[in-house]
Parts: sequence; structure tokens; C-alpha cells
Amino acid sequence: MPRKRLVLAEDHAEMAEQLRSLLVDYDVDIVPDGGGLIAAVNANMPDIIISDIAMPGISGLVAARNILATHPTARIIFVSVRDEPAIIKKAVDEGAAGYVVKSDAGDELLAAVQTVLGGGHYVSSSARTALKGRPLS
Repeated sequence: MPRKRLVLAEDHAEMAEQLRSLLVDYDVDIVPDGGGLIAAVNANMPDIIISDIAMPGISGLVAARNILATHPTARIIFVSVRDEPAIIKKAVDEGAAGYVVKSDAGDELLAAVQTVLGGGHYVSSSARTALKGRPLS
């Protein structure tokens, strides 16, 4: 069975490599910004899109909006340092299937990818704590 393809949008090279190291069972292409993410998805639709939110140029949220307008079945997981409830809700409202706070990534990114590949939704433990039981929608 072919390996699942992921595109990872992360503007910090060291963080991108750390995240890639968590995903050794997948083919991961790294792009440095939202514009690169849109181009990579349009060129060859991956199984999962993993994106930071704050990036130079086109943000992850704007890129996701653009991608989902063209590819409504795209599965996106945001990985961000941001754990504010408003940001998490906005990401989910924009169509994200997952949200992982970067401090949780070492323990939870792989589970998030597996859950989203299986058709589910995933919110990491720090994001759930930040939401304090507030509904996402």
C-alpha cells in the first residue's frame, strides 16, 4: 500500500524538521508559507495538509480558506503556538479537521494525523484545556 502524502507548511526550518521527524511513516513535503502550500496542494493533492497559522505572506488560515474553496474535501490540521480559544474556534470554523498546539505536537501530532486520516476530528489537549468546555461551533 502506498504511503500517505502530507504537505507541511511551516516557516521555521528547525520546527518543520522537528514536525517531519514525528511523521516518519508518511511522505512529507515541506513548504515555507501559505503561498507555497496553496501551490503544493493544487499541484498534487495530499492526503493531509498540516499548516502553521502565522506565516509570512499568506497566513495558514487564508491558505486553508483558498484550498477548501477549490478542494472542499481537503483535510487540514493546524499546528500552532496559539492556544487562544478564539483562534482555535476560527481555525475549526474555517474547516480544519484538527488543531494541535505546538507544545503538544511531540505527543499528539501523530494521533491527530491518524484520526484525521480516519475521517475524524482532533483537538490537542492544550487546545481542549484552553477551550474549557466551550463548544467549537
